[in-house]
Amino acid sequence: MLARILVDEVDAMCDPLGAGNKLIFARGLLVGHMLSSNDRISIGGKSPLTGGIKEANAGGRTGYHMAFMGMHALIIEDMPKEDGYWVLHLSLNGAKWEKADYITGLGVYETAPKLLEKYGDKVAIALIGPGGEMRMKSAGIQNIDKDRIPSRIAARGGLGAVMGSKGLKAIVFDQAGGQKPAIANPEAFKGCAEGLHDLGHESSAVGDVS
Repeated sequence: MLARILVDEVDAMCDPLGAGNKLIFARGLLVGHMLSSNDRISIGGKSPLTGGIKEANAGGRTGYHMAFMGMHALIIEDMPKEDGYWVLHLSLNGAKWEKADYITGLGVYETAPKLLEKYGDKVAIALIGPGGEMRMKSAGIQNIDKDRIPSRIAARGGLGAVMGSKGLKAIVFDQAGGQKPAIANPEAFKGCAEGLHDLGHESSAVGDVS
């Protein structure tokens, strides 16, 4: 999905840190169903590090919240006309932009608790630290995990710098009131899920997952 959007919508010659690039958050089709190793997020854009299409994958709560909000992808485009950083808050009630002056310049481990205090501890958060703010070409995008720690990083390609170029310090995903994604064939899904669990349980490569 990421590559298709970038090929269709982004000029290959654009500045990765300019208005022409897009930052894309996309979840997998099975996110939200607690299937082993599937509740993940892919983040993509034109890489300031390589100049090519880049996808970086991460765990955490971001993809799960997107699924419950009915979001297949989030596309951030253009860039703000003013200097400074913003928090984008997304919920079933819509999108809100709020100034991020109080967390600008802070590392992710300082920033996450402040955002959780403001928006509640049930949300998901994707955020950058000073590296992304300074447009460092190796900067990543952190996502909080189930313990509310910003430990899950989409690390490849400098996408944290792209997020910084969009004036975004953090994106807060609040799926309150959302619904689990529908399954077209629940019985077939259940059988596949059980088979995947058994395969992992029996595999010598995985080890004991009981």
